[in-house]
Amino acid sequence: MKSRAWAVVIVTCLAFCPSVDGQKSTEVFIPVGQSTGLSGKLTLIGKITAVNAQNRTVTATDQTGTRTVQLSERTKVYLDFSKLRMPSKPGTVADILPGRLAEVKFEGNDRGEGVAEWIKVQME
Repeated sequence: MKSRAWAVVIVTCLAFCPSVDGQKSTEVFIPVGQSTGLSGKLTLIGKITAVNAQNRTVTATDQTGTRTVQLSERTKVYLDFSKLRMPSKPGTVADILPGRLAEVKFEGNDRGEGVAEWIKVQME
């Protein structure tokens, strides 16, 4: 009976634990705006209006207004080549250019505030 109780506990934990680690490792391959459970809920999607590589900031405008996003040394940059029917790949701050559509996921799931965990830039 004890093993059955443990099995129920394990299955329950697995059912309610998010697959965050799996999504983090595959995020580079997901196009802008298509991250299940994140896009539009926990992310900012907008046009890049300015980039300050020295201060590590990116300014983007979406339907709610303009926001300046802080990038840290830990911030991942992903380049979304899906519109060109090419595979996406990791990038650098130098790849973030004004005029491009971008999606930003903030650390700690704070939508629109704080430091970016990752920024995904749509390449055209």
